[in-house]
Amino acid sequence: MNEKATQPRTSLDSAVAALRRHMMEKGNRFEHGPAYEGDGKVLSSVKQTVRMYEGMGYVKLFELGNPPAYAVLQRGHRELHIFQPRDPKIKQWLADEGANLNDPAIRAYLLQKSGLSENDLAIAAKPQRYHINEVDDVFIVTADGD
Repeated sequence: MNEKATQPRTSLDSAVAALRRHMMEKGNRFEHGPAYEGDGKVLSSVKQTVRMYEGMGYVKLFELGNPPAYAVLQRGHRELHIFQPRDPKIKQWLADEGANLNDPAIRAYLLQKSGLSENDLAIAAKPQRYHINEVDDVFIVTADGD
């Protein structure tokens, strides 16, 4: 039996899997926020978006990839994830405001892409409600803390 077939293949994939494990803990919910389209590319990259949020007082906790494909920032208890999905199916679901991001089929796909199962997930100590907004080609996920 080859267990590595479902495991992430790169360090970026491993990091994204760990983030998905955290965000998809049992009890967390996802909602679409509004999509924003500028008069051109307002936010064209994760790096540019991080700089903008740092200017608003957010502290960058980390970036993944070169150029960055994912970043996590924080201000107070507010958590902010910035990313550009590489998987076209995930991007389609995130961009479709009619898609139910809590649908079991979407959840199963995200877990499978990360080499995870429901058994790998903890029950959230404090369930979060994540809001996902798209600005041009960049997705911004926020979670309000205390």
